[in-house]
Amino acid sequence: MTTAAPVPTPAAGPRERMVRSAMALICRQGVSGTGLREVVAHAAAPRGSLQHYFPGGKEQLVGEALALAGATASRTVGRLTEAGAAFGPGDVVAAMVGAWRRWLAETDYAQGCPVLATVADATVGSGALRMATADAFAAWQAGVEAALRQAGVPAERSPGLAVLLISALEGAIVLARSRRSLGPLDDVQRELTPLVDGAVQA
Repeated sequence: MTTAAPVPTPAAGPRERMVRSAMALICRQGVSGTGLREVVAHAAAPRGSLQHYFPGGKEQLVGEALALAGATASRTVGRLTEAGAAFGPGDVVAAMVGAWRRWLAETDYAQGCPVLATVADATVGSGALRMATADAFAAWQAGVEAALRQAGVPAERSPGLAVLLISALEGAIVLARSRRSLGPLDDVQRELTPLVDGAVQA
């Protein structure tokens, strides 16, 4: 997914800062490696605020962090539709890949997708977190589908192509972090751009 790991800002309230901190830490460490005290410290939140804002504990906090991740990923392509200028399907691919090129480079390949990390790390024993990951991916897919349709892709093809783009990008992120190279992202963009552009021509 797509997702930035925004650093909490003083202007945000403690609840928002903790959700953003949880997402940022899960991006790097996974769910199991992210402790609640660490989230509170990262967010510069008052002691005791975690129980106040998240009575459901870590599961609730992680679920809200995943919801933020899904919304953030959707906004990555949503900016194309909000700009008001014409764009093609290849621009959707470029927006998705470009965001991750930037995030990986800025974090020296430390940042991964928090939703993928949660699926691999914590969903076996938690039905709530499994559903939260499914919802996050659904939000991302909905954003990609909408952008593809606006770019001229037929409505019947946009769901399948959105799944393909997300799946390919997630795999490329894993390979990029493993190899410490942006090459896999370049490969995905180069190979998938003609495919999605061809959907309009067809």
